[in-house]
This record gives sequence, structure tokens and C-alpha cells, in this order.
Amino acid sequence: MPMPGIRTLSWWLIAWTLPALIAAALGWRGIWGSGSAFTDYLMPLPVAGGALHVPSFIVATVAVALLPTLGAAGAARVRALLIGMALAGVLFMLNLLPILAALKAGTALPSRIWDANPLGLFLISDALLALLFTAALPRPWLKPDLAALVLLLLPAAWPLSMALPRATAMAQVTFTAGLSQHGAVRGNETLMVHTTLDPAAADFRARAEAWVMAPSAMAHPRFHVSAESMALLFTRDAEAARRAGLDRVEATLCLYEDDTPPRWLPGAGDCFSGHENFSGQVARAAAARPAEEAAELRSHLAAVELCMPYRDRPVPEGQGLQVTRDLICSELARERGRLQQKFPDDPRLRDGS
Repeated sequence: MPMPGIRTLSWWLIAWTLPALIAAALGWRGIWGSGSAFTDYLMPLPVAGGALHVPSFIVATVAVALLPTLGAAGAARVRALLIGMALAGVLFMLNLLPILAALKAGTALPSRIWDANPLGLFLISDALLALLFTAALPRPWLKPDLAALVLLLLPAAWPLSMALPRATAMAQVTFTAGLSQHGAVRGNETLMVHTTLDPAAADFRARAEAWVMAPSAMAHPRFHVSAESMALLFTRDAEAARRAGLDRVEATLCLYEDDTPPRWLPGAGDCFSGHENFSGQVARAAAARPAEEAAELRSHLAAVELCMPYRDRPVPEGQGLQVTRDLICSELARERGRLQQKFPDDPRLRDGS
């Protein structure tokens, strides 16, 4: 009979291409972040998203082929497995890790509940299509026996077993650095911080300030090679900490590597207006010097002038310290030697700084 051949061909064409079509319609990108998901999901190669489709496609194809030959108990168990695959796909599609971490820590659920997970999409698509292709068979859908229950729940245990240990560890960490972004002015940086604590609690600020002073946190500009001022935006939404969700920020800690004291602001506050970093002061002083001077001379002489008040101060030492002012001022002698070779007749380079 020609029908089984047509049915098999239809299954192969629909089951393999449907996830790619859905992903493309949703605007997903390939697993490496480039190009459309459509072509990426169609290729069953190790370097493409289609490789993740192979296991669920094989299981669903075997189920579609076997179901017509099985008895009532066997058919019910295969259908239980397919429903379990679909449930596992739903769990993979959920933003499961931050959801579980939030539930365990008692904090707000993440603002993004669903995730663009190709493995979840493949599982859901293959399982539901296999159930649809075999829906007309005169077999009971499910039978209440232990084997069917195990086959139903076992696939769902897969994503949970992967996420739960990490979620438990994540819930026990009080502060976790998230997305870091450079500001409009050099030296200004914003750091999203996820916290499992309540920012309104009486001890929150003291605990947060103790955390930022640990060099390993890389949350204070004194321990950050490219930052002179930092705005730490605290949120209990783990997803917002990864994508700079400013609307979910509950408190802001402003930190400066100079002598400016730290300050707290409500919500997503502005730490940078009204404060000028040392490198910004050098740039402004250099721009104010005579235009006929060479640019590197202007910058050096401006730095010499601004470093004068700190000449006799010892350079602070400590694990991970990266204070821009001290780095600039401590390099003046070496920079003067380099400039003396380039501008040997300039008297301003003879006495040094």
C-alpha cells in the first residue's frame, strides 16, 4: 500500500522542518548567536543547532513507527513517554534556573519567564507531532500503571536535575555581579548586581558595602582597571541583572576611586552627574593648553600639574588595587623620559615631575 510511504515521508518532512520554521517565525538566532535559526536548525551537524534535534527526532520517529504494532499497554506507555518529552521541553523552554533560585531564596520571580531554548523546542515539537500522527490509532491513550507513570515523569526530571543544584547554590549567594556597561564618559561604569537580600532591610547597605570591598567581587572601581566611578544597581530579579533591566532596580550604590565618599540612591540613580574622574580632569586640562603644543605634550604637562598635590603621598598598596590617579602619576617619570627623546629641546621636560 502506498499510504505508509506517504505517511513516513510526511513525518520526516514535517517533524524535521517544523522547529526550524517556528524558531525563524519567533526571530530566534542560531545557537552561536549569528544568522537565522532556520538554516541552523535544519543542519544535523555538530557545529549547528540541528545536532540537538537528532535525539528527540529519533525517539519520536521510532514511536511513530512502533505505535501501530503495539498492544494497548505498550501503546499507552509509548504515549506516556511522548507526553513526558513534551513536559521536559516545556521545562527547558522556561527560564528555569532563575525561577528556581528565586523560589528557593524567596525573592521576586524573574521578569522573563520563557527562554529561547532550541532543545526544549525540539522536544515539544517532536513529541506533540508524534502524538498527532498516531492519534487515530484505536489504542488507549494512557493506562494508570507504574511503568507509564515512570515514563511520563522521567523526562521531566532531566531539566530539573540539571537546574536544581545550580539554583540551590545561586540562592545561597547574597550578591552576584551581572551585566557591566561602560558609561558615556571614560571611566564611568554601571554594574547590575543580583541580590537575594531585601534592599529595604536594615542591614542591607552594610552587607553590600562589605561585599564591594572584597577584591574578588570586582565591584569597586579601586579594584577595576578601567573604572574610576561605578554605579552598582541592585535588583532581586536575576534576569534583570543579566539584561540591565533598570525598571527592576531597587537601590543604587555610587562608588568612586578618589576621595569622594560612597552614596546610596533609591532605584536606578545617577552616580555620574556632578562628578569628574581624574582622567577626565587630565583631558579637560590638556584641552585648555595652547593648541600649538603637541597632543602628547599637552596631556603630559596637564597630568604633571594635576599630580602635584599627590607627589608626596605614598601610592596605596593592596590586593588588586587599580587606582587610575596613582597609575597616571606614578608613570610620569617614565613618560617624561620618553618625551625627552622626542622633544629634546623642550625645557619643561628637563626638571621632570
